[in-house]
Amino acid sequence: MLRIVIVDDEILIREGLARMIGKESSRFQVVGTYADGQQVLDELPELQIDVVITDIRMPQVDGLELIKRLKASHPQIRSLLMSGFVEFNYAREAIRSSAVDYLLKPINKEQLFEILYRLDEERAKQQAKEERQRSGLLLSLLHMEEPSSLLLTGLTLPQPYFTVFLLKGSKPEGVCACIDSLRQEKAAAFDQLTVLNGLQMLIWYSREPLRAAELQEIAAGIHSYSPDDILHVGTSCSYTDPAKLKTAYLEAKRACDTGIYYSGNLHYANIQEIRPPGSAELDAFIATREALVHELQILNVPGVLEWIHGLFAALKSTQADGELILQACRMIQETTAKEIQEFEAVYDCYGIAKLAEQIAGIMTFGGIEQCFISAFSAALSEIRNHRLTMSGTAVESVKRWVAANYNQPAELNALAGMVFLTPSYLSKLFKQETGHTLTDYIIEIRIRAAKQLLKNAPDLKVHEIGAQVGYADPAYFNKLFKRVVGVTPNEYKRISIH
Repeated sequence: MLRIVIVDDEILIREGLARMIGKESSRFQVVGTYADGQQVLDELPELQIDVVITDIRMPQVDGLELIKRLKASHPQIRSLLMSGFVEFNYAREAIRSSAVDYLLKPINKEQLFEILYRLDEERAKQQAKEERQRSGLLLSLLHMEEPSSLLLTGLTLPQPYFTVFLLKGSKPEGVCACIDSLRQEKAAAFDQLTVLNGLQMLIWYSREPLRAAELQEIAAGIHSYSPDDILHVGTSCSYTDPAKLKTAYLEAKRACDTGIYYSGNLHYANIQEIRPPGSAELDAFIATREALVHELQILNVPGVLEWIHGLFAALKSTQADGELILQACRMIQETTAKEIQEFEAVYDCYGIAKLAEQIAGIMTFGGIEQCFISAFSAALSEIRNHRLTMSGTAVESVKRWVAANYNQPAELNALAGMVFLTPSYLSKLFKQETGHTLTDYIIEIRIRAAKQLLKNAPDLKVHEIGAQVGYADPAYFNKLFKRVVGVTPNEYKRISIH
């Protein structure tokens, strides 16, 4: 919309011209009429104008002087000069003063509107270019931990204050359409950025901090364009410093996140209405994590899911914000990955790698819990079924490895990893199928090999035989051999040879 002021000391001319322009198109808005250039200059700090249509001859500040001052202080404002005089000197001076055109009275409507439509197109193109450039800078600013002074220097906001609106809708494309309608009908000053999973961020500019009623009115206005869709809106405090953009975004996001706990098509919240975030739920998680670890180690899927459901119930009871919910989910993932070697590879197959984006797009708390638990339980069930299938061969695989590598270190974690089982599960399975603990089995294999060497390699010394079967410490080898066989290695050697 082209915002226009008309300056002429003849009231009939300026009022008539204002009516004519107002009837022509909704693209033109006459925001003021003045009898003298000085009046425009006095009110200029409060005016937001694109075009000045001014007469040349006026009592205090004439048209040429007004154009010169506008060029010096507000070069973006375009000027049209009109007069009943046709002298070339006036036209030439007007061109030098950067007037867009020189109009003769009585005004030719076709000529005037041809110019105004052209100026409106130029304004729209310039505004779109500025918005693209500014949006790029704002997006960079949003992802910086510490904004660079160079970026901040190059960023000029349209108004002194900005407030962030974060919008999440059940139909993301519908939210964008609502914003477009708002922009066209209200001619509002805001920039639009798309963040996680289609969430729309509006940076709303104003001369003063937006009041609570204004914030809610804007949110309701957006929803009015698509009243049947679900829309969550969160707003930040108002700021003047662009370096506070990320702070404002996080405030708006926390406010927007509260919508997951409420029914109804429109939920609006301002950050000033939201209690500060707490971490009591995660503290409770840490306190009871051993119970989860136990269930993971024995792959008791129902027990794991029951524990997770309890954590989500605690989060819901305090209406935890989205960031805290995400932290809880990630802590569960990390704990599980630590206990179950193959978990991450299997879990990623269920499309959960970008958990933050998935959660950001869900409209209810129950939906978030279901999204997380369904993929999580599917991954655990797949792992459990695979292990049950593998369990029949896992023990034999470990026994074959020990038989071939009995003189090498045999750590339980490494052996369990070879057969894709948890260490505790492998220990239980091995004892169940062989009647021996894994440690006792390895000792048995090594001592058996040592007995063969003591019989068949008389030239080898006892400590050399101990080292060959995996015991570098002669004293420990002697002690262990006597405990298992009943005699020392030297005694066994003498008995065997004779």
